[in-house]
Order: sequence, then C-alpha cells, then structure tokens
Amino acid sequence: MKCVYWFRRDLRTYDNKGLYEASQECDVIYPLVVIDKNIMEREDTSPRRAFFFLQAVNSLREKIPITIKGGDPINEVPRFASNLGAEAVYFNRDYGYYASKRDAEVCKRVNCVSFKDHVLVEKGELPVYKVFTPYYKKWLEIPKEKPYPEPDGKFEGRGNPVPEKEDYTVPCATEECARERVMMEDKGSTMLSPFLKVGLISERYVYWNTKSDRVKRQLCWRDFYIQLYTSNYDYLTKGMRKEIKYDNDPKLIEAWKNGETGFPIIDAAMRELNDTGWMDNRLRLLVSFILTKVMLVDWREGALHFMKNLLDGEFVINTANWQWSAGVGVDTKPLRRYNLVKQSKMYDPQGIYIKKWVDELESVPPEYIHEPHKMPMAVQEKIGVRIGEDYPYPVIDLNKGYEEFVRRYKSLREKDSYDLII
Repeated sequence: MKCVYWFRRDLRTYDNKGLYEASQECDVIYPLVVIDKNIMEREDTSPRRAFFFLQAVNSLREKIPITIKGGDPINEVPRFASNLGAEAVYFNRDYGYYASKRDAEVCKRVNCVSFKDHVLVEKGELPVYKVFTPYYKKWLEIPKEKPYPEPDGKFEGRGNPVPEKEDYTVPCATEECARERVMMEDKGSTMLSPFLKVGLISERYVYWNTKSDRVKRQLCWRDFYIQLYTSNYDYLTKGMRKEIKYDNDPKLIEAWKNGETGFPIIDAAMRELNDTGWMDNRLRLLVSFILTKVMLVDWREGALHFMKNLLDGEFVINTANWQWSAGVGVDTKPLRRYNLVKQSKMYDPQGIYIKKWVDELESVPPEYIHEPHKMPMAVQEKIGVRIGEDYPYPVIDLNKGYEEFVRRYKSLREKDSYDLII
C-alpha cells in the first residue's frame, strides 16, 4: 500500500500521530510538504514567521526524505498522489477557516485519512462553551493521549531543497530545541508558541512533560479558542459582542505601531515586536488595551499588525486574544482596565527592559523611567533627554480615553443587549 503523508502544521517525526499511524498502515510512505502560496503570499503572513516555517521544514528533511512542492495544495496534493498511484493521503487535522475549506477540496479528489494532533481536546469531545472556566474544568477531565513514538515506516522522497527566503534571526527550528523549551517553564516564559504554531512540538508532549499548571492552562486556552471560534467562523470577523464606534485616528495608530506613544512600557513592547517578532503575554495585554480601550482603535487594526509581525502568529488565537482585550470577545469583564504605570513597575521595576528597547531613555533615572514626562526640566537638562523632543509626551490622556470607551460601551448596552452572541 502506497500512501502520501502531507505535512502542514506538524513538522516533526516524533509524537506525530498521523505520521505514526501511516507508518503502521502503509508499506511505503511518500512525505510531502507544499509551500502554500495562499498562505505565504497573504497580507497577514509575517516574513519572519514564513522564514521560521521554512527552517522547520529544513530540519524535517534532515530526518526523513521529503518532497517539497510549491503552489496551491488543492492541485498539488491530488496530483502528487495520483502520479505515485497512492491509495490514500494521511494528515493531521487543521481547523481554521482556510484550512478546513482547503482540506475539504483536497479530499474530494483523493482518499483522505486524518487524525487529531494539533489539539488535546477536539470539537465534539466537549460542548461549545462561551466561558473559559467551566470549559477548563471539563477539559481537565478528558483523558489525554500519550505521545507517540518515532515512526518506523519506509519513507521515500526527492529530498529537494527548501526555497530560499530573506534571512531573519529566529529561534532554533528543530524538534530537539522545541523539547528543550518545555524544561524552561520554571524560568519564566517558555516561548513555546512559535514551536506549537508550526508543529515542531505537540500539545501532547508539552502536557505530559511539563510540571507547570500554568502551562497546561495555556494549552487549554488554545483548545478553547480553537473549538469556540471554529464552531462559527463569523466570530472571527464579527466578534462575540456588538462593538462600539471606533475613531481609528491615523496618528495614534502610527504612534502605537512604531512605539512612539510616550508610554515607555508600550513603546518598548512594540519595538521588540517589530524587531524580533516576539512580545511577552502581559505586554500583549497592555498594548492591546491601550489601542482599543484608550485610543479607541478597531481591534482588527491591532490584530493585523500582530499577524504581520508575530513569530507565533496563529490567526484564530490572535483574533480571539484581540477580541478579549477589546471587550468584544469572551472576557467576562469587558470593562477590564489596566493601570499602565503600575503594570510597568511590576514588570520592569528598574526600567531595564524599557531602556533596552527605547534607547533614547537610557539615561533616565529609575524613578522617572515609567513616566518620563513627569521629569523636572532640571533633570531633563542634566541627563540630556528633552521630553517632547528626544522622546514624545504621551499621545493621549489615559483616563479620558478610557472614560470615553466606557461611555460608548454603556450607551450601546442601553440600546441593545451586550451579552455574548452565542
């Protein structure tokens, strides 16, 4: 029996359910990667993320022979299978809007065998929940599969090279490096999300090898968002609640994107994102809060900028997170507010992180680093940093901006129900 194994978001050999099952059921397996033009050429595809994906493909081809093709999978996968006389195409399921349509079209033309691998709990295993906590309690009760061993099948492929793309500095894109990250949970952020995104590691492996309940809870958030937002794809564009009227001030949007808002913790986070494709989870909450609930900018503007830059950008997860921050998602407290100065002091007490990314503030004393616009003129002259010249004053009043958001929110609620639209 000849089979094609179609790699997509599972660029690994160890603990790959679909690949393992194919190795048990097929005499010869032809591994295939299609560099999907519909994804690689999209407006919201980060060049850095695309480069990381290709690096992961390169590490995969060092383990097993794979054939690499470019183009539209709807055409390439059936053609490849037909030319080989393969009896089936094996793959692990993907759940996004585009992926679901793509896979349905492919499977009209070839015999498909698919498996649950991208999540721990799949659609149908639990009802659709609109609130995370009750879902989490039920999720914990669902038995989780153990990791699968390395496949021992016979693999054949052309072994052709990965297409060349502009070079970026990215993490080590191998299975081994991904597994090492799991051991780092006690040292702060594991930065596992880029590896989960391309499938250099599975949720299964993380679940069974982490000692951190926090990490397991994050895995549950992924499953929760994927199940909820793919139960009705309208949620991805329309949100879960009715929305306020946004101002979408172009000057504020550009200041936010470029890290020139006059709020050091926000500017540092945005500059790190633009330069590296990464941002800590707490900082993601803060930058999305100020954009949507203070600057009154449509969450879609922020979500698109993130997708254009994030190394770990997953459309469903990113969209859900932005809706949560904007008060139009599943947050049970849609008027949630953050004290930026307090959060900045908690995250970066001495301003080390701020000074790393906002170098014009390098000489600012720690007592002023979180609110440099409050520095006395004498201090500004002494250290050679003029607020308004070398670094901007805050581009918006935090209190007034948020108060206007609340006013619009409450006005909308008086006219119509603001409950979750589920």
